[in-house]
This record gives sequence, structure tokens and C-alpha cells, in this order.
Amino acid sequence: MITKRIIPCLDVKNARVVKGTNFKGLADVEDPVTLARYYSDNGADELVFYDITASSEGRALFTDILTEVARTIFIPLTVGGGINSLADFDRVLKCGADKVSVNSGAIRNPALIGEAAKRYGDQCVVLSVDIKRVGGKFTVFFQGGQRKHGA
Repeated sequence: MITKRIIPCLDVKNARVVKGTNFKGLADVEDPVTLARYYSDNGADELVFYDITASSEGRALFTDILTEVARTIFIPLTVGGGINSLADFDRVLKCGADKVSVNSGAIRNPALIGEAAKRYGDQCVVLSVDIKRVGGKFTVFFQGGQRKHGA
């Protein structure tokens, strides 16, 4: 039996939830802690929290807001943004994340997925890929470049 799950995704930039189209025209929406609490209190099954500029700014995901979000909600929390190493996994898991989402870090170092799964368990590792059809072919986009794949 297929069950529908509600999994909101908070795109966070400069400590605020933002919304836009293809990461352009970003508009401020709300404080991440307030919005996470709202979704948790109103029946979301899980929450995804992305620090959308961590990779492009070459910095680690901020943990102060993440820690507060994790303390506030009582649903599974998936976290991503600037995840490039097992140390990054460690840091966000210690802040209260249940799963870690990797994008650019996994493209630069594909072994990271297997290493993290071995250390933390398969259930903890999420691969996130940004794909767009360009010229009739699917293209994978990541911080630092793009790779073309498939038709």
C-alpha cells in the first residue's frame, strides 16, 4: 500500500528560510526554527533542512540554527549543505540530524557515500542531485561545475 508522506524542505540562506525558482529570485519567508515548529506541529512526517549557500560560499553548514531546529521538532530531520567529509557528517549528526544529505561533496568524492554509510548506516545517508534538462540531455549541476549524463 502506498502511503503519502509530507516532507517539507526548508532552504536556508543567511539564517532565514527563502523561496525562489531554481535558486534565483530568493525571497525571505520565515525564521527556520519557527517554520520547522509549524510543520512539525501540523503533521509533517519529516523535515529537510538545506543550507543552500554553504557549498558555494566554501564554508561548513551553520550549526547554531540547526541545533535549535532539532531541539524544537519531534520528527525525523534530514540536513544538507556544505557536506564534504565524514567530519561534516559527524558535526550535523551531533547537532540532532537523523539523516545527512550530500550533493556536491559526493560528486567531488563519490567514495564519501560508501564511507558514510559504513560508519553511520545506510539509513543515515541521502544523496541529493540537482538535475536539469539542457539541450535535450539531463545535466547534473553541482558547486564548482556541471557534468552531463544520459539522454
